[in-house]
Amino acid sequence: MEKLADHIIFIGFMGSGKSTVSRRLARFENMNCIDMDTYIEREANMKIPEIFKLEGEAGFREREWAFLCSMIARERSILSCGGGVVTNDSSRELLGQLGCVVYLKVDAAEAVSRISRPETRPLLSGEIPPAELLASRLKYYEQAADITIDTNGKTLYQVVTAVQKALRKEGKL
Repeated sequence: MEKLADHIIFIGFMGSGKSTVSRRLARFENMNCIDMDTYIEREANMKIPEIFKLEGEAGFREREWAFLCSMIARERSILSCGGGVVTNDSSRELLGQLGCVVYLKVDAAEAVSRISRPETRPLLSGEIPPAELLASRLKYYEQAADITIDTNGKTLYQVVTAVQKALRKEGKL
């Protein structure tokens, strides 16, 4: 697969630590960090729950695709993606072309316990329980990942250290 860029990209279920780990790693490595959800909210001038309400999940996934396309021409950065970005076949393929994909693995119970503001997560209040939602995405996370880091029961420091070690081993840091 042809690489279009050399980003470090975090994927995983909501509550896996993507935003927190990517920000910390960016600080340690003196790199730019871009959070997909924050970027989309700024571009749309509305919060994610509003986007879901007005455009549905499909509209939100289109916005994720557009964000990923915009990353082709940007300087090397650390990207924190939304938890469902892997559900779109085109986005999942583009992730691999944008750089090294790091999957932060977490089980559903721990993920939910980490989310301090569940009202900001439209799919948490949806019809599908978090464990089922995670199970339906698991194969996509695993398929897209170049590196997998289990975050269950680990501190932020432990996860960031494991990510740095894995990225160095792959020659990405």
